[in-house]
Amino acid sequence: MSFRLISGVSVQDVSGVTKSYRPGKKKLLFSLSAEDYPKFFTESVKKLSEPVFFFIEIPGDNDGYLTYYLDNCTASVALAILKRYGGILYNDGVIRWGFGSHSSDDEIYMQEYQTAAIYSENLLPYKKVLESLGYLPDSGAVTVWDVISGKNPGECVNVESDDETYIELVNNLIDIGMHGEKSERR
Repeated sequence: MSFRLISGVSVQDVSGVTKSYRPGKKKLLFSLSAEDYPKFFTESVKKLSEPVFFFIEIPGDNDGYLTYYLDNCTASVALAILKRYGGILYNDGVIRWGFGSHSSDDEIYMQEYQTAAIYSENLLPYKKVLESLGYLPDSGAVTVWDVISGKNPGECVNVESDDETYIELVNNLIDIGMHGEKSERR
């Protein structure tokens, strides 16, 4: 199956991007195909030691990002965030987001152009999740970022899901304790 872009990302040619991950010392780097987001995140969040945290980076002033955290969650809360806001998280091309563990320092970080990074002292559980989805280890794995050029431009845009955007996601989670650089409602 060929690599699929999410709704909020467009790139003219992604034919060089495959289901592979670049292993490193304490880090995995890969591009996640659109159809794999739900299973990858559901299974990966279950691998995190509690307490876990959710974070989201949204566009701020002067081309920068504002970062918000929902700390000290259970895996059940993290899974509920994915269930409730998956339409936005799995499709918006502008936001950066992820989950981490306070006790193990593991982190799953989804960045622009569907490029994901996993940081951990023990990468084996995450490798197993990726391999169950058909991703293979490859020291030369190509990400979507790697294929963008002047001749092959890319664009990231915001999306709506059920009449909500990342703004509603942030505001709703601020109401239950998310905090960040600007913790007032946006």
